[in-house]
Amino acid sequence: MKETLVSIVKKEEINLNLINMDELLQFMMQNIGNLDAYLRDDLIYRGSGELILNEKLTVEQLIVLLNTCMDDKHLYLNITHNCPSDDVFTRSFSALVIALILGKDRQNRKLPEAPILEAIQRSVDYLKLEKDYRGFVHEKGWAHAVAHGSDLLAEAIAHPLMKDRHLCHKALQSLKSCLHTDYAFIDDEEERMLPVIDALLDKRLTDEQLLAWVKDLNEIEVEDWHTKYRYEWNVKKFEGTLLRHLLKTNKCVLTTNWIIEA
Repeated sequence: MKETLVSIVKKEEINLNLINMDELLQFMMQNIGNLDAYLRDDLIYRGSGELILNEKLTVEQLIVLLNTCMDDKHLYLNITHNCPSDDVFTRSFSALVIALILGKDRQNRKLPEAPILEAIQRSVDYLKLEKDYRGFVHEKGWAHAVAHGSDLLAEAIAHPLMKDRHLCHKALQSLKSCLHTDYAFIDDEEERMLPVIDALLDKRLTDEQLLAWVKDLNEIEVEDWHTKYRYEWNVKKFEGTLLRHLLKTNKCVLTTNWIIEA
């Protein structure tokens, strides 16, 4: 299976008709959170991208892949456990594969509405439920659940079937829950959150609504001084990144001016 994935990733000339694609996909899903970073990142994730984006999978195979990635053994694997664990790799890389599928389906609608709508709902909930905020893990590679979850959330919002205004509000609350944590983000997580904001603005989030949310981010009612300091660190980093982005794109004058003055 590894040899097949190497060939796919390297774009070698192979006859996919000679490959049992169902078995290959099953292998990939069983190892999507493998602690071998080469297998997980370079072969399974990149291989998924080659197969999905280049339309090498049938609609039926895409549906199976989507349903598997977003189930309780993948995207939500032990997500209610508070202690950091290796399960985060399964959750985080399942999020990336779902993002690939949603992104491709956004460009070329082929999949049925039901699994797409469920994926959108679970994508919004995922980032709020995820509590393992580690970026790079020594000897295991990138967990980066907040970054990958933000990638997923941005694709979910951008999908044409995302029409629920309540879900857009929940998406902002999911970002807030990530920023209001005593884990200090140091691996550019705030940069990966920006596409979520852009996707929401494309779905008619107003400057006034964004400003209200940014102001709410600064309402930090935490008694422990160090925890509050970490919350403020994350919020400041995000606001600085958001400000540069808004200035560059000439978006949201009210929010821009408020951040500058604040």
